[in-house]
Order: sequence, then C-alpha cells, then structure tokens
Amino acid sequence: MPAFDYSAYNDAGKLVDGLISADSERHARRLLKEKNLLPASLSEVGQKTTKSGTRRGREARVNNFDLSLLLQQQAILIQSGLPLEDALRMTIEQAETDKQRRMVESWRTEIVEGRSFSEALRRSPYKIPEAVIAGVGVGEEAGHLDRVLMRLAEDLETSAENRKTVTRALIYPATLISTSIIVVAIMMVWVVPKITAIFVSSNRELPLITRIVIGLSDFTQHYGIYLLLVLIAVALLMMRLMRDPVRKTRWHGVILQLPGLGRWTLMANIADWSRSLGVLLNNGVPALAALKISSAVVSNLYLRDKMEQVTEAMRRGSSLQKALEDNSIGSGFLIHMVGSGEASSELDKMLIRVADYYSLRLANAIEVFLKLINPILIIFMGMIILSVVAAVMLPIMDMNNMV
Repeated sequence: MPAFDYSAYNDAGKLVDGLISADSERHARRLLKEKNLLPASLSEVGQKTTKSGTRRGREARVNNFDLSLLLQQQAILIQSGLPLEDALRMTIEQAETDKQRRMVESWRTEIVEGRSFSEALRRSPYKIPEAVIAGVGVGEEAGHLDRVLMRLAEDLETSAENRKTVTRALIYPATLISTSIIVVAIMMVWVVPKITAIFVSSNRELPLITRIVIGLSDFTQHYGIYLLLVLIAVALLMMRLMRDPVRKTRWHGVILQLPGLGRWTLMANIADWSRSLGVLLNNGVPALAALKISSAVVSNLYLRDKMEQVTEAMRRGSSLQKALEDNSIGSGFLIHMVGSGEASSELDKMLIRVADYYSLRLANAIEVFLKLINPILIIFMGMIILSVVAAVMLPIMDMNNMV
C-alpha cells in the first residue's frame, strides 16, 4: 500500500504534517477527513512531479547510518520480548528525525496488513538494500530475527564507514585547494592590479616574478570568466556522459587504475562485497542468491560486472576461489582466504575476516595519506602566496632604494 506525505489543518486551525497509508490519493484524502483533518497538500512518498505536471515513481533514498540505527533498535526491542509491530510503533514514537519516523511508519503499515517484515521492507517506498531484505527473510524463517537484524545493522554501519573514510580523504585536499584558488583569483583580479599599476606607470624594469604575476593577473581579468565557463561546461558534459551505463562503467574502470584512489576504491568495494556475502552465508542464504545480492552492493560498476561474472562462473559449477582468480579480482590474500574457507567449510567466517582486513588497510592507508598530504599542500599554497607577496614587495624595495 502506498504511503503519502501530507500537510493538513486540524480542528484548531494548526497546520500539521504526517504520513498516511492508503490505496490511492483519493482514499488518503478521505482518511484524513475522517480524522477531522483538512488536507493542504498530499504527495506519495517516492513520487516526483515533472515539469509537465505528470508524476513518475522514484524510490526515496535511505541513509545507511539511519537504517543501521533503526535495525539496531528493532533488534534490541525484539530481544526484550516485544512483538515486531509494537517494536515498530515504539520506534515511531521515539524517532530522532522525521524521515526515520516516516520510514518505520511505512514498514509498520505493511506489517499491520499481515505481511512479513522482509516483504514490508521490499514494498517500502524507501529503497532498502536487497542484502538487508534477504537477511531479514532468512532471520524470520529461522526464528532468530533479532540476531540477524543486529548483524545486518553492524554490516551497514561498517560499509558506510568505509565509504566515509574514502570521502574524508578527498574532501580535505579538495577544500584546501579550492579555497586557495579562490583566494589567489581574488588577489589576481582585484588586489594585484591596483598595486602593480603603480609599478607599470613608473616605466622601470620590473623583477621577473613581478612580470609573471602581472601577466597572470591580466590573463585572469580578461579570460578568467571564460575559463570558469569552460570548466562548468566540462563538468556538466561529464555528468551527462555518466548517465550512460556503458560510459560510466568504463570510467569506473579508469578510476581503479588511478594511483592511490584506485587502490582505495578497490579495498572499499572488496570489503563491502566480502562482508555482505559473509553475513548472508552466515544467515543461511543460498550461495548463488547471496553472490547475486552481494554483487549489487559493489558501487564501482566495473568491479560489479566482474563480480557478476564470478556469480555466473559459480552457477556453471566453478569454485569461488577459481572464479575470483579467472576474473583477476582482489589480491592473493582474498583468493587464499576464500580457498581456505571453501576447504574448511567456513567460507562465511573467512569472508568476514577478509572484510575486516581490507577495512583496516583502507583506514591505515587514508590516515597515512592525510598525514603526508596536509603539510605538502600547506607548503605548496604558502609558496604561491609568498610568490605573490614577493612580486609586490620587490619593486617597492627597489623604489625605496632609489630614493
């Protein structure tokens, strides 16, 4: 049953917001009127209105940290003996954000109608990872839903932390470089021309560094806006090209070949894949189904294609170790651990160890990178600022010596 976001006026004339489940928009309006609410606006969760006025479906995004928190809450409440419906209702009442409340409300609506928790997650207008849905389904069948929910929550939190680690490594240098470029551009456009105009009018021989800075300042004044427009156009073109799955897959393959970033991306994706597959196998999901679901958690499309080829090789009867070797995925450590896991019938445990190993390696690599890049960037940007200052001060010192 669809869920609808609404804003409505109550008997006191106060505007209230909420979420209501109904078969259609007309049904939702009727339910609101039965509650003595006058609808002001009503829209289906996950629907987007286009410019032409039509509406097309779109699953609402879910933050992995929010989803992990909600699953942990359900696990704790179910462990304490509460029925699932009551646990969901209590979570709705104590939700920290409006989005969390709406998400859980959409789950509870499906539960009230008699569906299983896994089916409620699948029918939710919020996009829940397939690995979570499969794990919940197995937990319901096996009768240990609380343990499965807690494990899935830990898996989501760790995967989100891996992505956050890579993002954090890129944000600081990008922010520092962008800020420095903006500061230098302002100096070149407004500050340097006013100061150097005095030197140019004196018809004296200027130092080389001053002539270079004046030339860059003139270029920035005359062509800076065009350069900015070109950069924006290139960025928009790249975004448009990346809408094509084939081009995007090729680009993701290029990313894997980049020094540093490629290795981080590979480690983060292999950690996510290994942890997802290990958790699913540990919860009793069949191997082929677990492989298919785990491939979907890989964010790099080029690597995802490789993982899907591994799944296909497994379907034809190959071992996981050989399939990984044939598709050149991961390092010898991954292949060795998978082989050991298959030989000892403890593949799920070995995969989780692999995930922990790559997560630790990723965190260490990012930490070393940040310790190295921070002083390098500061020195580099300091040299640029020093060059501009020197270009201004040297002619002033020459003029003082002439006097």
